[in-house]
Amino acid sequence: MRAAAVTVLISTLLAGAANAQVPAAATGDVRCLLTMAALSGNKANQPQAGLGIFYFAGRIKAVAPNFSFGTELKPIAAKMTQADFQAELKRCGPMVVSVMQGMQAAQASMAPSAPSAPPAAAAPAPAAPAKK
Repeated sequence: MRAAAVTVLISTLLAGAANAQVPAAATGDVRCLLTMAALSGNKANQPQAGLGIFYFAGRIKAVAPNFSFGTELKPIAAKMTQADFQAELKRCGPMVVSVMQGMQAAQASMAPSAPSAPPAAAAPAPAAPAKK
């Protein structure tokens, strides 16, 4: 199901016209998103690439709320060469790894802690002094 969702997302992202302008602040993230989309074609890369797609899509929308994935990705994708994808992978890949590690650390910190050992039995109360 996840693979199908990624395939639909990629198809949606790459569809559209070629005349839109991408805000300069979003261009690097668009290139990263396209790189992650290309990587997701390999089953071994799908978990990380899928996270990367959504991570960079969020970053794009944060700086360009009116960004249209359907029209603004295709012109950039058409200009990217294999060398561009390799360079972007080196730049964007560590960003995705860092986010993934941060999310894993956050998840681990929220996990219920293992039950601790029961407290040591309290020492018995001293005996009352014997009456003389």
